[in-house]
Amino acid sequence: MTRPIEFVSYPCPWCGEPGEISVDMVSGEREWVEDCGVCCAPIVFRRVDSGSGEEPEIAVWREGE
Repeated sequence: MTRPIEFVSYPCPWCGEPGEISVDMVSGEREWVEDCGVCCAPIVFRRVDSGSGEEPEIAVWREGE
C-alpha cells in the first residue's frame, strides 16, 4: 500500500546540491515547480509512476528548459 506522502531525494539541476521533497501520492497533480532551498532557482518536478507501488520516482529539470 502506498503512503499518501513520500519523501524523495534529488540533486538540484541548477547548483547540484542534494535536496529532499515531499511527493503527494494521492493527488492527481504530477508536475509542479518549487524553488531550490540552496540557490532559490525554480525547479520543475514531475512524478513518474512506475506502477510497482514502491518509492516514487521524480524527474527534475530547470524551469524554462
